Amino acid sequence: LDPSSGYMNPTFWGDVPALITGLTAFIPAEEDLRFLFQGRSDDLWQMCEALAAYGCEIIVVKRGERGQLLYDAATRTRWEITAYAARVVDPGGAGDAFCGGFLAGYRRTYDPLQAVLHGNVSASLVVEGVGPFYALDALPGLAQARLDALQLSTRKV
Repeated sequence: LDPSSGYMNPTFWGDVPALITGLTAFIPAEEDLRFLFQGRSDDLWQMCEALAAYGCEIIVVKRGERGQLLYDAATRTRWEITAYAARVVDPGGAGDAFCGGFLAGYRRTYDPLQAVLHGNVSASLVVEGVGPFYALDALPGLAQARLDALQLSTRKV
């Protein structure tokens, strides 16, 4: 679930359990998550753990050009993934591309970290051009090369 900013409001805190219980993945933007937890916590990892306590398996915090944080509830593993250093032309659609890549990566591997890396690569391809079809013209092998490069830059926290 990639929540809309309008619903990440502290006044809706009581609805959070019903929304995320049983979710495989919750993928909010950092600023939205901070707003939701306003007055409750300032620590992103504590926020992830609190959400996981409601039964959500994977929490991915999108941090724009700073990459993503991944919390895997099953293993209580924390990962920090840097964003691929793309040449940004148009950042519009990066979040949606990330979510699409995440979903494809998860469906392919069922590995949360690999899913985040796939999402990261998808977003990196989309921001380098304009329009929804730009990434379709990527050079053959480019996505895999970026995926390989990102494997080396991830770190367990």
